[in-house]
Amino acid sequence: MFELSPYPLLSHGKLVRWGLLGFSCTPLLGTYFYHQGYRVRFLVCPIRYLTGIPCPTCGMTRSFMAIAQGDLVKAVAENLFGPLLFASFVIVAVHITLELLTKRRITAFYCHPIKQRKLQIIGLFSVFIYYIFRLYNLSQTGEMYFSFINSPLGKLLF
Repeated sequence: MFELSPYPLLSHGKLVRWGLLGFSCTPLLGTYFYHQGYRVRFLVCPIRYLTGIPCPTCGMTRSFMAIAQGDLVKAVAENLFGPLLFASFVIVAVHITLELLTKRRITAFYCHPIKQRKLQIIGLFSVFIYYIFRLYNLSQTGEMYFSFINSPLGKLLF
């Protein structure tokens, strides 16, 4: 299930892990502080702001906020992959912290499947299909057209 390497981490490996820890903790800390009432006004999706059309990751912040409030149904409604990504950040943060504390590389049961190219392609394809489905639903309600017309790009073109 978990295997501890007999060799200590080299200084480069420690530096990489500190970077990964910072990267994986940033959304978790952001969720915590946002839930506490802190707001960053400029933190918006630039694609959605400029075009009015959501990007594939639109809704992740709202999904993370719903998770922080304990509302998993709302989290999935905001973005289907939000809870999965949130759980991934938590797992990476715990895993990297344990590696830094033990000063050894840890191989866990989830490490091997993540490296398989087929699973990576299936995951990317799933995100793409979900994104197309979301865009289709927005186009059917007319919301995508209205958002595009009122966006900076839409105003420039029309």
